[in-house]
Amino acid sequence: MTEKGTILWMTIDRHPDSLKALIRKRLGATGWTIHEVSYDSADALSSMPLESVDAILMAPARYFPTEQMDRLAQCQIIQIWSSGYDKFNIEDAHKRRIAVANNHGANAVSVAEHAILMMLGISRRIPEMHERVLTGDWAGNDHGMTSYSLSGKTLGIVGLGNIGRLVATRAEALGMRILWADPYVLHSPKESWSPRDFETLLEESDYLSFHVHLNEVTREMLNFSNIGNLKRKPFLINVSRAELISSEALLHALNNDLVRGVGLDAHYDEPTRKSDPLLAHKNVLFSPHVAGSTVDSYNDTIDACIANIQRTISGEQPLGQILA
Repeated sequence: MTEKGTILWMTIDRHPDSLKALIRKRLGATGWTIHEVSYDSADALSSMPLESVDAILMAPARYFPTEQMDRLAQCQIIQIWSSGYDKFNIEDAHKRRIAVANNHGANAVSVAEHAILMMLGISRRIPEMHERVLTGDWAGNDHGMTSYSLSGKTLGIVGLGNIGRLVATRAEALGMRILWADPYVLHSPKESWSPRDFETLLEESDYLSFHVHLNEVTREMLNFSNIGNLKRKPFLINVSRAELISSEALLHALNNDLVRGVGLDAHYDEPTRKSDPLLAHKNVLFSPHVAGSTVDSYNDTIDACIANIQRTISGEQPLGQILA
């Protein structure tokens, strides 16, 4: 480390102690002055020396209280732990000339692997198969007549950024045909990956996997006006943000057999509610927003965040900077 700084690290109470201990150890090794505060006790910021803070490391899906930002006299960067930043008050930070950056793909491999896991798990009805073995209820076993192989199927990838490309690479290795839609990607990274507009992607895909950031353009991009375009009754995979798909349209698709199955790591309410009608559907595979969370991805994310903070306080431009 060439530049020493003062770092404010904002945690979340529900995060496991083992994760906090890992971050605490890694931050402590930098030689920086570290102030730790729980986001759930954000009132404690009032008594903290924010005027001397050079950088802030933020827990995912949170924002820094706007009323405290004016005290950040020398803060150069707010480093968000996650890839997603839809809940962060970016404009407030920019008004105060504070850069905001995400983890710039540090956990992309973990998310991509989880998307593939969801495709396999829901295609082969793994939760149901597991339960049959546990209960011994093999009567009426469909012997695979409601299961599907990935090989030979068409995967439509919505968003061909870091994660989307990793999903495409892994899915192609499993024998899938790759289609993609992304208005910001002008040329296909591989000749075998074919671009489509979003509406055509809906029509031609056996599987649809969403890998875009949530914003006012992408919010409910799959909705009642276009859900009828799912001609092949595809499997839907969403390990990004729940709100990319209209909740009412998703329920309509499940209730009317417009999709074969759904894999969800992102949810409309987190934590989920027992009354959530999605939970009643047997052809939906759930995980509790952990696609980007593995021991390996945590270590990679810590490395990326520490390096980016160091980069910034040393006078360089941060990676993964969010401009809008």
